[in-house]
Amino acid sequence: MSNEVYLTMALKKTPFYEIHMKLGARMVPFSGFSMPVQYQSIIEEHEAVRTNAGIFDISHMGEFLLEGDDVFDFLQYVMINDLNLLEINKGQYSCMCYENGTVVDDLVYYEETPTRFRMIVNASNIDKDFQWLNDHIGNYDVKITNLSTKRCRLAFQGPNSDELLQKLVDVDLSQLNRFYFYHCSLKGFPIFIARTGYTGERGFELSLENEDAEKVWTHLYDTGASPAGLGARDSLRLEACYSLYGHEINDQITPVEAGLFWLVKPKEGIDYIGKQVLMKQKSEGTDRILVGLNLLERGIIRENYNIFYEGKQIGYVTSGGYSPTLKKTIGLGLVKKQYSEIETEIEIEIRKKLVKGLIVEIPFYRNL
Repeated sequence: MSNEVYLTMALKKTPFYEIHMKLGARMVPFSGFSMPVQYQSIIEEHEAVRTNAGIFDISHMGEFLLEGDDVFDFLQYVMINDLNLLEINKGQYSCMCYENGTVVDDLVYYEETPTRFRMIVNASNIDKDFQWLNDHIGNYDVKITNLSTKRCRLAFQGPNSDELLQKLVDVDLSQLNRFYFYHCSLKGFPIFIARTGYTGERGFELSLENEDAEKVWTHLYDTGASPAGLGARDSLRLEACYSLYGHEINDQITPVEAGLFWLVKPKEGIDYIGKQVLMKQKSEGTDRILVGLNLLERGIIRENYNIFYEGKQIGYVTSGGYSPTLKKTIGLGLVKKQYSEIETEIEIEIRKKLVKGLIVEIPFYRNL
């Protein structure tokens, strides 16, 4: 058996796999799954999300249910954001960090009741996150259930997503504010729906039972929304400057360095993991910081390209690519703070050639 055939067989498939195949998607390995990178054109899918609505299979991501009398206090201990800002039916973006302040994962959790939280984590970190959380339960009364393979997930994103989705659900979406959620029905199928997303557009993320996957997808597809793959998902999030684990944040980069300083909360009286380092970084600053990048010459910015100032290396590119919305190459980079001022002229090494660039204001685009 060839390695290629073996790898294809070894990859996990989401409940939407057969739909992707029928739609002619180009499938690629991603975090152990066979996932659609594109259906027809990444640029067309990107533009569909910016102008109408797009459907993304995000079932490769993880979903945990945390229950118990101490779940609130437990999350206050392992998360850097402050759960006192939450309320029933509201979610919160946060990071789990190591003691040195670097990132275990960035994620979203939702308060269903004071003793029941739903959590969505990155695909590449499902096992690590589940282990990390369980390793830190200690004496907390908390039970964690991994629902990642028991349920599936979709993102429905774009300026027309409210209008299109409203025809399918039994709740008033105009009353659903950003980061809030409903448990409701979509054409008779029970779903969890949250006004969150990763594209810089208004939109929703849905969680549902695996057996309802095909019918729910069909209802969404029949609204006129366009299927969109990982390629468009990445270009959309780059324009909106959302962090991607393994790029802008990882076990070598702290949230403060990545520009997520607003996540770091004092939480008086709570000695959460990483607090000492992160609060110091937030008050005193860091030696390096995330910046936006443009080119002044032709070229495409890619991850791990080195960034220079007057011949001296000052950092590297964390993410980069072509922006279909702005019609130019854009990027994010981690640079020494003294070179981070907007309009600073820099150079990026592209194929052993130094190409002139500029540090620019971010985000490049958001329409929330």
